[in-house]
Amino acid sequence: MNLLLVNDDGISSPGLYALAGALSRSYAVTVAAPDQNRSAIGHGVTLRSPLFAHRADYPHGVTAWGVSGTPADCTRLGLLNFAPAPVDLVISGPNSGCNLAYDLPYSGTVAAALEAAMMGVKAIALSAPIGADDQQTIQTFLCIFDLLDLENDFDQVLNINIPNLPITEIKGLRWAPLGCNRWEGEYVERDSPEHSSEGELVRVFMPPAHPPVLTPGGPDDWNSLNDGYITLTPLSFRQQQSLEGRREIPWQ
Repeated sequence: MNLLLVNDDGISSPGLYALAGALSRSYAVTVAAPDQNRSAIGHGVTLRSPLFAHRADYPHGVTAWGVSGTPADCTRLGLLNFAPAPVDLVISGPNSGCNLAYDLPYSGTVAAALEAAMMGVKAIALSAPIGADDQQTIQTFLCIFDLLDLENDFDQVLNINIPNLPITEIKGLRWAPLGCNRWEGEYVERDSPEHSSEGELVRVFMPPAHPPVLTPGGPDDWNSLNDGYITLTPLSFRQQQSLEGRREIPWQ
């Protein structure tokens, strides 16, 4: 099986490096990742600027490229230019930070996986909490990977979040719908001498630092992960809602 590994944390991510090494023992692996961290960049693609790529040193002879563009750019370049043979599956991650509920539209990790699906290749988006041990996450993922039926368990993208727990303490795998969360708190103004103009200080706005507001209880992805389960959430790039029962809107 030919695998393409991508991420949004960048080509220097220790987790990506370790995952490539682990998977390359059994599969043909190509890596394409941003040349620097581009977390929370969403599903942007580069249209009006050239893309640059450089070879990166990866283990076991894995061909790896650092790309000047977005995570979605990396998926496209990996599938169209870098992989030496047709890719059977794209794996995006492991991301340092969970991708749950309403976080997904911001996620470059998920966007890179959805871009693969748009190009006709199934993908997995893999995430774990910030601070999770990379080797622990990868060990758990390899066990999940062996259990998955890639042909039948999902159609386009499977979003996987792994709790920050030893594999012996994980309660199991749970198919989980997306939960509800929103990030609250005002932006904070701070003086910034670095961005002053002609000796005048300007005001810069800092991102909110408050935790998200959650919907308590229920079997959704957020609560399931916090309960100690690995969450599995199938995703689709087709975001149109059902048109059944919609009212007819009169024209003129």
